[in-house]
This record gives sequence, structure tokens and C-alpha cells, in this order.
Amino acid sequence: MQSTRERLKANRKKRRLRLLRLFFIAAVIIGAFAGAWRWATSPGTAFGSIVIEGTSQLTQSELLSMCGTQEPVNLFVVSPSAIEKAIANDVRFEKAETEYFWPGVLVVRVKERIPALYIACSYKGYAQVDYNGVVMSVSDGIKEADAPVLSGVVTGNIFFGDTIKEKNVLEILGFLSKLDKEVTDSISEIAVDGSNNVKFNLRYGYPILLGNADNISDKLDIFITVFNDIKTKNIRAEYIDLTFAKPYIKLRQKA
Repeated sequence: MQSTRERLKANRKKRRLRLLRLFFIAAVIIGAFAGAWRWATSPGTAFGSIVIEGTSQLTQSELLSMCGTQEPVNLFVVSPSAIEKAIANDVRFEKAETEYFWPGVLVVRVKERIPALYIACSYKGYAQVDYNGVVMSVSDGIKEADAPVLSGVVTGNIFFGDTIKEKNVLEILGFLSKLDKEVTDSISEIAVDGSNNVKFNLRYGYPILLGNADNISDKLDIFITVFNDIKTKNIRAEYIDLTFAKPYIKLRQKA
């Protein structure tokens, strides 16, 4: 019969063998995973696809380049957060959202910046800005009538990608951002006078007075109501005044 000491020694030996087997199995599994990961992330390995929605300004090749990789698409090395960050740093775009779909499809939804205003700047140029005040382009003239012109305000020396800081301009942009495209398309010019009062010149041929730029947001609901009321009517007006509690229409005198 084995003594107690011999049994303990034999048990310790069995435990060591079990631990060695477990260590060996774990090493094999880890090595297999490491090898598989190196293969999956190696250049030239293709896995999955990318679908870009919301813009025609961005190709798959450009998107991969922005993220520091290249074709073919390999979703093992493409980070959704890196895509969102790269697009957010591109002035053409406001933001992006990503979402995975089975099997192996990454959808990238891009929101383009939309022109909101043209603002005069230094050297007789014009800056095209979006609703957040980000400068989308700077040129020596207005190339397209895709946004109203803001007169009475001249910014300083601004460049592509800068953000407008003038408070009255930001107030006007905030107001415009809450309007439908039909409404903004009907505004040809926004004028700010020396007292910081705002006037919207409509393509219909008459202006709407909204009062001080600092309080322009208070006029949003009444402006929308008046606009919807007059857009289908042939009103011969000199101007519409919304600076008071009740809107006032100054009719044009008959010849």
C-alpha cells in the first residue's frame, strides 16, 4: 500500500500534469486566434462592404483613405468611430452615423452641410456659411442663388472651415434653421440696419420686418403663420411688420 506521503506526491504530480495540459491547450487556442487575427487584418484581406448614404461627394475609396486604410474593404480594420470622426473633420459634411447590418455590411449615413447664408467678408469677398455658422466656401462673388444674401453685416478676414462668431448672425442662422426649405427658398435677402433690426426681403417683392436680431427667435411662430397665410394670396403690400404684438400689413396705394 502507498503511504500518505506517496499519495500526496502522486496527487501533486497529477495536478502539475493537468496544469501543463491546460497551459498547452490555452497556448494553442491563443496562437490560433492570433494567427487568425493577423490573417484577418493583413493587407489585401477583404471582408464585408461599406454603403454610403446621404451624399454623392464621398466615394468608398476616399472614405477608406480618410481612415488610414485602402481597398479592398476589410471591416476588421475599419473603425466606425474613426469614420465618424474623419467625416466630422471634413468641412463638406456636418456629421455621420454608422450602423452594422448582417452579413458584414457597414452603412455610413452622412449629413451634408447646407448653405444658409452668403455674408460679405474682407477683400470684397463673400463667405457661404451653413446653419451652424461654418464657412463652406469663400469667393469673390456669389456663384449660385442657393441661399439668401445677408446685407448690413461684414465679417472680418475669414477662411474656409472657420466659424462665424458675430452674435446677430448666429441668431439669424438659428432662426433660419427652424424654417422649411420652401420658406428659406422664398427669401432673397436678409438686411440688418444700423440699429440691428432685421428685414427679410421675399422673392414676392415686399419685405417682412422682424425687429431686433437679439429677439428674432420670438418672432418665429408668427412669421411662419404669416408666411403660410400670404403665400397663396396676391397681396399688394409695401411691407409686413412683425415688430408689434399683432402683424401689420402696409398695403400699396393704388395708382
